[in-house]
Amino acid sequence: MLYPKLDNIKRNNIILIASIAISIIVIDILLLINLLVDKTNHWSLLCVAGIIYVYGTVIYSRKRNVNIASNVFVQCLLVSLLILAIDYFIGYRGWSINIAIPIVIIVANSTLMILTIVSRKRYMRYAMYHVLTFIFSMIQLILLLSGKLENKVLTIVASSIAAASLLLTIILCGRAMWEETKKRLHM
Repeated sequence: MLYPKLDNIKRNNIILIASIAISIIVIDILLLINLLVDKTNHWSLLCVAGIIYVYGTVIYSRKRNVNIASNVFVQCLLVSLLILAIDYFIGYRGWSINIAIPIVIIVANSTLMILTIVSRKRYMRYAMYHVLTFIFSMIQLILLLSGKLENKVLTIVASSIAAASLLLTIILCGRAMWEETKKRLHM
């Protein structure tokens, strides 16, 4: 076959609209049950945060030709936001920024480092996402230095892995990154 198979756009749109409608109905029912049964705990907002996370993931994943490193970065951000929302809605105890988000950062940076090592010929495609993930990782270090975090070990490990991952990227494609930056900025 010479031509790629085309998706049935009309059917896909109907499925998307139906799933959004069902999600809105489920959200309304959950909010109503939460309001009628327990006005002090807002457990239904956890479900809403989970549904929003799922839609963010699905919408981003539906894009064609998505770079795997961009998917790692987006998932790192979305999971971190979901974890923060869960911690906030169950009575903020700080476990999200002290334990969970540093683990997410460690996994994201380790994944990017492995991707860079495994696909040496295409490491330039991952470089920008290394930089973005490194910047996101440094938020934890800033929180640590400002005294907002209790658990220092995980944050230090996460920041160290982020620095090592960025250093690996600079070693492997620093010159190519600089040339591409000059080319794009017309320098």
